[in-house]
Amino acid sequence: MAAANEPERSSRISIPNISATAVRWYLSVFNLLTIYLTVTNTIFAAAQQNANSWQAIQYIATGELLKAGGVALIVSPIIAEGLKMVLAEILSERRIRKARADATVVARAKARQEHHAEWSAWVQRWRDAEAKGIPFDEPPPEPDEQPESPR
Repeated sequence: MAAANEPERSSRISIPNISATAVRWYLSVFNLLTIYLTVTNTIFAAAQQNANSWQAIQYIATGELLKAGGVALIVSPIIAEGLKMVLAEILSERRIRKARADATVVARAKARQEHHAEWSAWVQRWRDAEAKGIPFDEPPPEPDEQPESPR
């Protein structure tokens, strides 16, 4: 029974409980969020406290870094999973559009090929009838109706 659960356990990271495939997303979001919150909160706190020395700013920045890291630790898995879902949906939609466009191109090519085959067969029948001296009164195939290309 333990062997059956091992792949499931190894597919998740234990502390923030994120999937192993999302680690890069999580770390990217965590780092960006921590840096952003630290910088903005340090600037505001330094301005409010009238920090006039680098040592004071350093203490403020360290405190803000610890707070920002805690917030980012909690929020980053949620944002990372949300980003993955949104990007997966966008990529899925692009794949669907591409598949539809490819299917349309294939369908148009097949229609052109069939129309060309109809004309080739008609021309061959006309030439055969002309060579035999038989009157040929079969009407030609309908003209190919190509839709206008979108611009």
